[in-house]
Amino acid sequence: MSQQNNQEDKRSSVERYILKHEIEKLEAKRSFNMSTSLVTIYVPPKTRLSDISSQLKDEYGTATNIKDKSTGKAVQAALSSILSRIKNIPHSGENGIAIFCGITQGNKVEFFMINPPEPVSIKLYLCDNVFHINHIKEMLESKTRYGLALIARGGATLAVVQGPRLDIIRDEDSFVPGKHKMGGQSQARFQRLTEEAAQRWYGKVSEMMNKIYLEDFPVEGLVIGGPALSKTEFLESKEIDYRLREKVIGVFDVGYTGKVGIRELLERAQDKLADFELVKERVLMQKFMEHLGKDTGLATYGEKQVKDALEKAAVEIVLISEDVDRVSMEIKCDGCDYSTTESVRTKDYNEFFKKLSDRNCPQCNESKLFIEKESDLITELNELAENTGARLEVISTAHEDGAMLYGAFGGIAAILRYKLYDGY
Repeated sequence: MSQQNNQEDKRSSVERYILKHEIEKLEAKRSFNMSTSLVTIYVPPKTRLSDISSQLKDEYGTATNIKDKSTGKAVQAALSSILSRIKNIPHSGENGIAIFCGITQGNKVEFFMINPPEPVSIKLYLCDNVFHINHIKEMLESKTRYGLALIARGGATLAVVQGPRLDIIRDEDSFVPGKHKMGGQSQARFQRLTEEAAQRWYGKVSEMMNKIYLEDFPVEGLVIGGPALSKTEFLESKEIDYRLREKVIGVFDVGYTGKVGIRELLERAQDKLADFELVKERVLMQKFMEHLGKDTGLATYGEKQVKDALEKAAVEIVLISEDVDRVSMEIKCDGCDYSTTESVRTKDYNEFFKKLSDRNCPQCNESKLFIEKESDLITELNELAENTGARLEVISTAHEDGAMLYGAFGGIAAILRYKLYDGY
């Protein structure tokens, strides 16, 4: 397994979700007056933080030369905040650190530090009206990719698995003739023509695979499936690039092509692809559905029911859809004692945050409102899970099982350690 894949394994689905959510929030931040006063810093691993502090002190002095005085003071406020915190950080860590700081729409200095999931490959100090998060954002994208190829005389289906996604790239019919009932010389001639057509078809599939899996969507490994005879004949084809042949990690008997066949191949290759998010998530969903189908009493779903089971320490695994979108925020006024709590859907968070800075306090009608603290449902459930020894898994909606969790079960389900009620 590649080093990249090992790094991905270290991050739980909850950690990936929290980091993704934090990046989405950073993406929505803007400087208080749209000036270039938001500071972005990337520190590669093994960098001495004392050197970074010296650089920031120099930048602090340089900020006095900024023509717009409010921008200069805003940059200095951000640098002061960073310097006061960085002296308490012992080292840059095995992956380095990323720091984002400045006076945002809420008119106060906000500081964010992220421990990246992969080593930071750039050293950067930048002031802008937004935070530059693309380098971190790219780290969240799963880079390990495997190919799934179904080959039969009647057709071929080529797909790729990357993270929680399964994408079918090509699905083609071959038009190789099937068996017929003629006899004598006609049968021999027909069989010869059929074999020639089959070999031409296998050659065409080889060319498609070489281009797709070596150029368009380079894969780390390849799983091949199909009827016993077809896949054996295909693997004997000389047109398969030797580099691709070396990537074959499993060959399985599968009776269909198309989407149905790809699902069956994915099922059969489960052990070979066990480290993939997609496979892990499907296995968990299948376990939940099995308990539900057999009415074992070891499956429950719905926010109230799952929270109740967590409070009773009865949960083994919480399954929650990434599309469960509720963020609760405690909102306060910076000029009086007004406070309130509001909830928004996760996908509406950025728009809500942008509009909040334009809202006046309903109590004093002058000062601006800001978010004092916030929590989303997934983080809340994760804390409950950790307190009771349960595990929480965030399930993607990029595949059918994940979409079913959200659509049929409201996005929240659990596999239990023991039955809560005897009435099952």
